[in-house]
Amino acid sequence: MTRVLHISDLHFGAVNARLLEPLLDLAGRLQPEAVVVSGDLTQRAQSAQFAEATAFLARFGLPVLAVPGNHDAPLYNLPRRFLSPFGRYRQGMGAELEPVLILPGAVLAGVNTANPRVWKAGRLRSASAKALKQAFSSAPASLVRIAVMHHAPVPAADGTPADIHDPAAVLRDLVAAGTDIVLSGHTHLPHVGAPEAAASILVMQVGTAISTRLKTRWNDVSLVETANDHVTVQRFLADATLRFEPGSIQHFHRKDTRWQEAQGPSSVPDLAAQ
Repeated sequence: MTRVLHISDLHFGAVNARLLEPLLDLAGRLQPEAVVVSGDLTQRAQSAQFAEATAFLARFGLPVLAVPGNHDAPLYNLPRRFLSPFGRYRQGMGAELEPVLILPGAVLAGVNTANPRVWKAGRLRSASAKALKQAFSSAPASLVRIAVMHHAPVPAADGTPADIHDPAAVLRDLVAAGTDIVLSGHTHLPHVGAPEAAASILVMQVGTAISTRLKTRWNDVSLVETANDHVTVQRFLADATLRFEPGSIQHFHRKDTRWQEAQGPSSVPDLAAQ
């Protein structure tokens, strides 16, 4: 079994500082094998914001796999945005924009979908699709294959269309690469499901872990546990109590290459409706 803590959209520069210690405390209680950050580490891609983000992530004391989000490229500094959009990200997080992490039960591969030329919407580049396929094909067959990307190729929980260029083609590329699970963010709305057009892939979106840029009443993160053809996703929510408390649990199993929910989520408020 593999256990990873999935967090996203930290937005240093627009964080609720009172949630930093509770999130670290949660990780200490859950004891995941790694922390996955699916983009938007900063609010405005400033050097000081990346310094805050990297210092915070180091405090987990765990392997961290992170990818850029659209907020991790400069918005107003156009020369830097077009000539060196991820220069400050690399200074803070390291040179690799699409890192690979191998755990005992899974291989996680980062995919950089941030597209500075259009600012908000994402894009899966052909080079990234090839790199993902290579990372998965070179890993042992027994490992669960998890792609980590900021933009999901499926609609958000509120029905907003996928904010990535040609989502159908993205799903085809993910299937061709042998992807089992996609971990993403961007929408600030948690959602888990298998798209009908690519039911062999389970897409998991989380909201914002610690920022003030909420689209629901809660900040949220997820603990993802994988074991062969079984996946459990437990959501943890933080509201006015400033403590991440257990939320819904969803169980999925894969039968004949298709992911299916084994039982309905526990009775908690519908986040997308808040």
